[in-house]
Amino acid sequence: MSIAARARRLWSDGGASGLARGAGRFTGMLAKKAFFSAEYYVHEFDLMALDDTYAAAPIDNLEVHIVESDEDVSRLVERGYEDCRLTVPGAKRCLRSGAVGLCAYVGGTLAHIAWVGLNEEAKRSFDALAYRVRFDEREGCSGGSWTFPSFRGKGLYRHVMWRRFTYLREHGCLVCRHATGVHNVPSLRGQAVFPCKLEGTLRFVRVFGIDRYSFKPWDHHTEPDDPKAA
Repeated sequence: MSIAARARRLWSDGGASGLARGAGRFTGMLAKKAFFSAEYYVHEFDLMALDDTYAAAPIDNLEVHIVESDEDVSRLVERGYEDCRLTVPGAKRCLRSGAVGLCAYVGGTLAHIAWVGLNEEAKRSFDALAYRVRFDEREGCSGGSWTFPSFRGKGLYRHVMWRRFTYLREHGCLVCRHATGVHNVPSLRGQAVFPCKLEGTLRFVRVFGIDRYSFKPWDHHTEPDDPKAA
């Protein structure tokens, strides 16, 4: 990813404050390489129970393009669409690892992106958390979503999540597994409208670059901290 291109996009999307927030995220990312601790809810989504409630585009001029390779992105760029490889961190790695991107554009501008995976290599490109996905048993995974600030609150997350699930189902998956930070309330609420069950909580700790995980299955007699969100 071009740092200059990323900076230009942050500036155009949010001005000085957007650029400052982006710089803060980058600094935090560097710190996380040495020390980090977080908890995630792991959900299992039933793709066979998926309906068309969120099939309609929530805003005008929205186009969702599925990209499975660098070549797919290049063809979009030739048609005047923003190049996600220049403005989304890790996009090149995801594509070259076999992950599939769902790019939501408004008037050629990238508004939202998310990823799905049909194998372990693809999963690790956008979600390295150590929760199990049984790819050989018709399971898939999704994650790595990002909505640019000026497009938040417009329903893109739910619509593109529906598109993610539809893609996985069309490619033979019965289930999608997905991990979300326990404090990421907007995403958790966005997911809650889809048929799913909470598998448990994954705790991740990194100390001096050494990663440790622990998984606590959900006790179905005990509600999560935020039952509306999870």
